[in-house]
Amino acid sequence: MATSDALDDGVRYVRSRGFDVTRSTDRGEPDAVATPRTGARLSDSLPADDRSLAIERLSEADPTTVLERVAGAAREGRRCLFVATPTVAADAHDVLSSPAFVRRATDGHREFYPSLDRVRLEHGGLAAWRAYRPDYRWEEVPVGQGNVRLVCYDDEQVVARLDSVETLRAPPADAFPYSYRRAADKRLHVTDVTGHLLGVYASYRAMRRAGFDPVPAPLVPEHVLGDRAVSDAWAIAVDDGERITRVLTTGD
Repeated sequence: MATSDALDDGVRYVRSRGFDVTRSTDRGEPDAVATPRTGARLSDSLPADDRSLAIERLSEADPTTVLERVAGAAREGRRCLFVATPTVAADAHDVLSSPAFVRRATDGHREFYPSLDRVRLEHGGLAAWRAYRPDYRWEEVPVGQGNVRLVCYDDEQVVARLDSVETLRAPPADAFPYSYRRAADKRLHVTDVTGHLLGVYASYRAMRRAGFDPVPAPLVPEHVLGDRAVSDAWAIAVDDGERITRVLTTGD
């Protein structure tokens, strides 16, 4: 697992490559920011780049975390340099490499990673599904020439069909068979697609025990990145516990 020592190794490494480094403990800021001096290069195989580096420790390759940190660095005009153990670095490289930020892509149709967000419906509720051990999968499915729908599955059972990933921004209330919201009594009210109240629960745990599960939203890259191109906006410094042994980029 990456530790503060891994960050120390990353900082020492980029300093040795010609960068000045400022560390931060501010919430929402990178662990450190490295500014290139003239001729600074992250590795011998990479060209010089005048963008600064947002140095981020990475203890696990959670796709949401990886994508949001790359996007955050890109918004500031920086590259994101992750510092990670060999195992985490390999997993993060899988997330970052082609197809970038999606689990897989076939003929342009993508299967998405789950995100930490929930599906918010246009009427203000959130999508739910009736299952005790759901195995969600979100993917684009071809429907006619050049068109795709976004489909949510639980194993092989269809949970919902949406017109596209854009519909996900505010799906119609009837797109999912169940929904829930926290009402004025601060409890979770679960209703079916007709609006009939099915149950009221004091917690998510109680709601799940009753068989109703919040549906996780898929991680759609363009919803986080916008139109930013980030194929060259990241690198991974692989830390063996003592030093940085290599730097991974898109072509590795």
